[in-house]
Amino acid sequence: MRQLILQKSIPYEWQKVTKLPGVMPLNPQEWIIFDDAYVEQMAEREVLLKNNNDVIVIDKNSEDAARELLDAILHFLCEVDGFEVSEKQVITRDNRIVKIDYNEPLLTCGLLVQNDFCVLQKIDGQHVLTAAVLCFPANWRLKEKFMKPLFSIHRNVPEYSAEIAKRVDRMFDCIRVAQPMWRFNVLHYSDPTLYQPYRRNVDLKPSYTRSERQTFLKLPNTGAVVFGIHTFVVKKVPFGTL
Repeated sequence: MRQLILQKSIPYEWQKVTKLPGVMPLNPQEWIIFDDAYVEQMAEREVLLKNNNDVIVIDKNSEDAARELLDAILHFLCEVDGFEVSEKQVITRDNRIVKIDYNEPLLTCGLLVQNDFCVLQKIDGQHVLTAAVLCFPANWRLKEKFMKPLFSIHRNVPEYSAEIAKRVDRMFDCIRVAQPMWRFNVLHYSDPTLYQPYRRNVDLKPSYTRSERQTFLKLPNTGAVVFGIHTFVVKKVPFGTL
């Protein structure tokens, strides 16, 4: 039986759900955050990254963007207490040693922080998912969305209308270097499992609240937009529904 991995709380006012896209400015120093489930989530990520072929995808033309993302994370961690970053390795806050491998940049990213990362690049006027490390999907499979534009990625999301798609595309176009944005969603699940490419136990009463803190960061050299996902799962709070 897999370990139950929960946070004690969600560190933002998740009850105040806004309409899509619902993005807000983000302090660059808060691009990546850490919480009380760091040790447990990172252990789960290690297992998935070692044993699951569906958690990393990368197009050959996005390798520079993936390496630039790794550089951005390493630069960020240099300023975070509990991390020791050197030229060849990182000692994490739970005392793991992660080798820095620019031949496997997304694997290295996935072993360092709780975030998942999706890299989107503009191809033929559309923002396309060209690379990702996604250990904690919430009802979607990475390989089904790989190399597809935003509207196709969200085709099965009922509220993602053509008008919303236009607004999201404009939002991606307007993201500026060193001016990240963020939003969050709220889902109610009966199964707290973090890796859920297909939602489990959908007929059971939801017992957990799952929220993704989603960040948007533009990389200065490649111009790729990095969509970051920090997943929180807590025991369901009796506060209405979506």
